[in-house]
Amino acid sequence: MTIIADTCGRHDTLGGACAAESNTVRYALEKFPMHSCRDNFLYALATEPIFNQLGMNKRDLPSNINFFMNVPVTESGDLTFSDGVSAPGKYVEMRAEMDVLVLISNCPQLNNPCNAYNPTPIRLLVWDSPCA
Repeated sequence: MTIIADTCGRHDTLGGACAAESNTVRYALEKFPMHSCRDNFLYALATEPIFNQLGMNKRDLPSNINFFMNVPVTESGDLTFSDGVSAPGKYVEMRAEMDVLVLISNCPQLNNPCNAYNPTPIRLLVWDSPCA
């Protein structure tokens, strides 16, 4: 996909999807059984018929993009998780250059103080190109 419009300009391509293991490292051992984006992706792979029909499994999951997530890199190379810089009405518009399957996890990370522990909803619009 190609990003053709971006009114926020801050997205994380390094931190990856939260997972039981990363939640344990970042927050505490007792956080291991909490939900995570990685678990959401694996659940979709296991339950959505299209993935089974295509013979897809966890090895087929590429790296993800955390849109609207602010993860600055320090001078020493560490990742920091900061409050987002997005606001209502900000958006990213993408064009699919080929047929794609998209997995979205708007995981309400209950341990992360970003946005004062108040996850906000997303809205997704999908439309066919007039040339399709």
